[in-house]
Amino acid sequence: MKMRILLAMLFLFTFCTLASTGATGCRQSTREDLKDDEVGPESSGPYAADLLEVTDVIVDKLKKQKISENFKAKYKGEPPIIAIIRPQNDTRFPEVTQIFQEDLLTAMMERFTRDQYRFSQRDSDVQSAIASEKEAKEAGERTDRTGRRTKLGADYFMKAKFSTLSMTDGQYEDDTILYTYELIDTETDELIFKGGHKIRRVSKKSAVYR
Repeated sequence: MKMRILLAMLFLFTFCTLASTGATGCRQSTREDLKDDEVGPESSGPYAADLLEVTDVIVDKLKKQKISENFKAKYKGEPPIIAIIRPQNDTRFPEVTQIFQEDLLTAMMERFTRDQYRFSQRDSDVQSAIASEKEAKEAGERTDRTGRRTKLGADYFMKAKFSTLSMTDGQYEDDTILYTYELIDTETDELIFKGGHKIRRVSKKSAVYR
């Protein structure tokens, strides 16, 4: 009996050793951590550095438009309120949605003073959000441009959308992600500006063993 148990343990040890060295159809899972700025095949999909790059593009675009100056001149020095809408994400990377929204809001609050802009967040579709915003203002539930101060009401919506074109040849995965963004006037539904930014990532396709 003891001999049978010893032989079984020896067989199991031999099998695991062979599996770990690639002598069988099994392989150990391995992972190589890469830096955001590393050149060459890397982890597929958007990196944190990509999101920050797009955020910088949006902030610079907002600065060039001089929206704050024009708004304050028209509305007695009151800074405009921008609500960051949760992005529409049509890629295969759903985790990017909230990260991008938080990064963009944080970057804007760091780059602009409260005398230039004030910020809020919304988690709904733009068109329905515009309608809800107008209704809330008319009912006196949110701030409007007459100066009533209740809940914070947005003068503009900042909305982003992520689209992707993904290809693979079996060895590499190629993801081109298009980040589009737009600023919308919540009073008139006017599109103040719109832009886009493309980032491409190529990665080694990793095998999955189940």
